[in-house]
Amino acid sequence: MNYKVTFIALAAAAATLSACGGSGTTVNTAPTYAELVARADTAAAGVVDLSTGDVTGGRDDVPNSGTASYTGYVKGDLDSGGTLIGELSLDANFSGGTVTGSATNFQHSTKDAYTGSLTLSGGTITDSGVVGTADTFGGSLDGTLSNGGTDYTTSILLDGEFVGGSGATLPDNIAGYADGTLDDGVTNDAFTGAFITTQTP
Repeated sequence: MNYKVTFIALAAAAATLSACGGSGTTVNTAPTYAELVARADTAAAGVVDLSTGDVTGGRDDVPNSGTASYTGYVKGDLDSGGTLIGELSLDANFSGGTVTGSATNFQHSTKDAYTGSLTLSGGTITDSGVVGTADTFGGSLDGTLSNGGTDYTTSILLDGEFVGGSGATLPDNIAGYADGTLDDGVTNDAFTGAFITTQTP
């Protein structure tokens, strides 16, 4: 009986180690900078230029009903050097003309991970009211990002358009410009870039 108890205890310990990656440490599954950039480039193809924020085929007939969720990326160059990219989530309420969302898992081209998250405020869908002129989306990603022991008060304005579908069909993408600042209390570092999101099933 003692042998059986010992075997059960050893099996439980092995299972615990296996769940922790086999070494007793948590496995980091956050995407790297290179992975984020590759995914963003794929998502942006034919929709938005991630260097300029210019959108291709913006819609002027966005529906006034329905809801949809979008996931993607926000990416920009910093005046201080390098490029910062993070994962972006948006939830659009076309009935109310509002958008909520957040951004997290930021990575820098040379400084690695920035911890923290940003929350979208003032997310609004605006009907241009003009045939041939794209309807727009605007909002501000605000919060604190941290890197190397420094906290950055961050505000990134999103100014975008809707792409894909027509009539009552909800847009496939929301994409456009992303411009803002990261302020460490001494320097106000400009962020200049773009964002791309794709509707999730």
